Amino acid sequence: MQKIVFQNSDGKPKPGLAKTYSSIISTSISEFKCSVHDKHVEFELIFESPNTYLIQVVACCPEFKSIIEKKIGLMLS
Repeated sequence: MQKIVFQNSDGKPKPGLAKTYSSIISTSISEFKCSVHDKHVEFELIFESPNTYLIQVVACCPEFKSIIEKKIGLMLS
């Protein structure tokens, strides 16, 4: 599972930050479909106090999930 760590003095979720990252991730993976099942991937940003958003990827199969997680990891690095 990928994660986004950020400066956060109050330990509360940052909806604006989550929206920005969701948009970036969505744009970068929207073109990909599983070659076996012909399905797109879904993801969710989950806030973990005090300063982390976990990127939970849901895919039709473990292989496709792994591919997408690697792509997100490369994009965020």
